Formats: sequence, C-alpha cells, structure tokens
Amino acid sequence: MKIHLNPLNPLGFILGAFYLFGQKIDRERRSTQAKHAQYPTICVGNFQAGGTGKTPATMWVAKQLKSLGYSPIILIRGYKGSVQKSTLVDSGDAHAYGDEALLHAQLFPTIVGKNRRDSAQLASTITGDKKVLVMDDGLQHYELLKDFSIVCQKSLRFELDHMLPTGRLREIPHTNIHAILSQINDAGYQSVESWKGIPEYTFERVTALVSGRREQGLVVCGVANPDDCLYQIQKAGGFVGDEMKFRDHHRYSAADLARIEKASEKYEYRVHCTAKDAVKLEPLIKAEKSPIRLSVWDVEIQPVGDVQPLLDAMLAKIEEVYENRSQKEG
Repeated sequence: MKIHLNPLNPLGFILGAFYLFGQKIDRERRSTQAKHAQYPTICVGNFQAGGTGKTPATMWVAKQLKSLGYSPIILIRGYKGSVQKSTLVDSGDAHAYGDEALLHAQLFPTIVGKNRRDSAQLASTITGDKKVLVMDDGLQHYELLKDFSIVCQKSLRFELDHMLPTGRLREIPHTNIHAILSQINDAGYQSVESWKGIPEYTFERVTALVSGRREQGLVVCGVANPDDCLYQIQKAGGFVGDEMKFRDHHRYSAADLARIEKASEKYEYRVHCTAKDAVKLEPLIKAEKSPIRLSVWDVEIQPVGDVQPLLDAMLAKIEEVYENRSQKEG
C-alpha cells in the first residue's frame, strides 16, 4: 500500500518517514518472541491514533461473548495508570489502573499491563468456563499473537488518512485483520465499498444517561474528541449548558474540582460528564466533600444492519482455537 504522507508538507513527510521507520523496528524487535495465548484472543484495535471508539467496541464484543456462554477477560494497557506489571484490577483507583480499565472492570475481569503476553498468562488464574481474552487496543502490541482482529474507525476512513504526525495513522494499514468496524453518530450513514474485501460492519454510537438527572448543567469532558463529546451529551440530554474541556485521560486534581464547582454553582452544582471522567471525579468529589451532583453519560454502540456474519466468524475462530490449541496446552 502507498504511504499516505502530505507532499505539500516536507517536514510532515520527513517526520512521518521517521515514525514509520521506528514503528517497523519496534514491530520486528518485539515480534521475535511473539506467541499465542492458551485461550482464544480477540483484538479490538485501530490503525489510527486516538478516538476511534475501541473501548465501546470492546464492551460490545465482550457482552456478545458473555451472552453466548463464554467468559470474557479484558486485557488493556491501562493508559495513564501507574501499574507496569500485569495486574488484575481489584479497586477503583484510576491513578493506578487508568480510567478505561475501571470501566471494563465494572462488568468483566480486567487485567492491566504493558506486556499483553504476561497479561494473558495471568488470565489463567481467573476462574471461568470457556475463557476468551478480549484486547482493548493491541494491534500494535506484537508480543501476543491474535486469533481474530477487529479494526475500528470513525469519521475519517483509515485508507484516506496520512501517517503521523501529518495524519493519524500509527502504522500502514494491512490485511492481517478479520473485520472493520465503522462507527457513526446517527443512522444516516451511507455504506461504501469495504477496503481490500475485508468485511465491514456499521455501528451507531448512542449516548445514554447512566446515572443522575437529565437537567441543565455544566458539561465536563476529558476525552479524545471533546467537542463531539460535549455536543452528543447536550443533544442526548436536550439542553444547552456551559462547557469545560480537558485533555484525554486527564488526571483531575482538587484545583480542577474547584474550577468545576465554581462554574456549576449557577446550575446548583449539576455537572454532566462521561463515564470515563466519572471514575476519576466521583472519588475526588467524595474526598473533597464537594456539593457537585454528577449526571454520568456513556457511549454504547448498536449495529446498523446485519452483524451475524461477524459473530459467526468470531465464534468459529474461538471454537477452532479451543479444539486445536487450548485443550492441548491446558
């Protein structure tokens, strides 16, 4: 495939070439020790950096597997968390595990760690029938081989994107994947021809109230695409309020809370935020005895059209692994 670098930006071309060179070296170095896990391994990843909806897609995959009688175990790096060694999430400490890991741990056993192969080994200590490892991100984690890989994308298709730093591609798209998952904010999506013949499925992103009240308030958001997040919360809530944006995976401090409290005073301290922000704000609100009242919103994805072929292909691979690998190694 042709490398997508903007020819009108020479510096971008040079930096992109260096990034690509470094990424290839990293892949070849870490791939030398790559192995399969004992259990079937599903990877939900992306070719593009940030904001492609991997976490809600991982949640959807895990929920489907659980409904079919499997025991999903989430493997995640724990971005912005302090934990380095593979560890089972056993508390609500976002500073230790990262915000996304805490979201998963509310529903499924979740292991945080940089080395996914070590995390896969730790999964053997967790009880459960027909365990399946589900990686939230991991397409560029080469130590652990994947049995079934799903690539997520949102508004900008990866085949039209450019290499970092000019664009958002973290690697050149390849065909060693099994499905493409395109996420949209409404059902008015016009399907396009799938890339390289790889099956593509469309999912609608739905913003829903998880807890709290649907009323006027300050909207706080610290995610990869804050403008879209703020818009979706206010659209779903049917209100327009003041906004406060933070960086993705922001670690909220007492000073941040004081700012939020002051800005929300005119709304009687009603604050709307994402579930990812809530796992960090709620302990802080409690510790500081703040009067802030949270309304928590989360994104779920729902299929638009028939996704049974995706489930069939994924389950066929899982059963193949159980027949040919897991029983031999167990």
